[in-house]
Amino acid sequence: MTGIDPKWIFWLGIVVTGETAIAQGTVSLTDMIPVAWIPVTLAWSKALSFIGTAVMTGFAGVSSTAKGPLIK
Repeated sequence: MTGIDPKWIFWLGIVVTGETAIAQGTVSLTDMIPVAWIPVTLAWSKALSFIGTAVMTGFAGVSSTAKGPLIK
C-alpha cells in the first residue's frame, strides 16, 4: 500500500481547525449569518469537526509505511 498523500491531511486539518473554532465559539457568528442559523451552524460545526478529526487520524494511520520509533 502506498499510503495517503500528506497534502490531504493538511487541507483537511485546515478545514477542521475552522470548524473547531466555530464550534468552540472562538469565531463569533453574530452579524456574520442570520441569528436563526447560528444554532444549526454550531451543531454542524461540532459534528463535522469530530468526523474530520476521526478521518485525519485514520489517514495518519493508513499513510504510515513503517513502524514508529517506540516499536522495537
